[in-house]
Amino acid sequence: MQKQQRINKWVVAALLAGASTAAPMAAHAEISANLSVASQYLWRGQSLTSGGALSGGIDYAHDGGLYAGFWTSSEDEKTEYDLYGGYAGSAGRLHYDIGYTTYWYTEFGGDLNFQEAHLALAYGAFGVSGHFGVGDYGWGDGAEKNRDNYYTLSYEYQRFGALLGYYDLDDNDLRYTHLDLSYEVYDGLVFTASQVIDRADDDHPDAVSDNLQFVVSYTFTF
Repeated sequence: MQKQQRINKWVVAALLAGASTAAPMAAHAEISANLSVASQYLWRGQSLTSGGALSGGIDYAHDGGLYAGFWTSSEDEKTEYDLYGGYAGSAGRLHYDIGYTTYWYTEFGGDLNFQEAHLALAYGAFGVSGHFGVGDYGWGDGAEKNRDNYYTLSYEYQRFGALLGYYDLDDNDLRYTHLDLSYEVYDGLVFTASQVIDRADDDHPDAVSDNLQFVVSYTFTF
């Protein structure tokens, strides 16, 4: 499972199908659900599991542009729950998405919980996005300000996809760039190879794996 790719594809679909500037007078809404199985959980160039992962979610999209959703995934020692919402629209051939996501985890006393705001733009086969940390990591007296930022540049050609991501983690001054290459064999079945191609010197040499990651995932959409 490549979570970032999943979100990007859903956003593009929402932009093309539900964010027309010439919406009909009678508004409609669409509810969809998805279930995925994958060889591992790939998160921004890093593997979060030592084995397979199971995930699923439900999305609501209004043809006026508003959307909301819930998504959950298994991880090695915890379960992740995401709540997100936003607005998607278009101006000519330029499509945009502005949204907010809250990430919740069942373990570690809530220390890993955090929130992000994002802005995504798509023009033809090209896309760019920025994900900006807001609020705090965790909660209570141990909460720390979330200033992490993540940026992507992506391109899709037929069933091939490429994503270049740059992650800037403010808390430990850790920064790295990764490249993901994907191929969709048929609808829902995706092979992804991911590699960290550059990283800044920091005090945590083992915090980011430089190993080449391979993921096979299959997503059912209802």
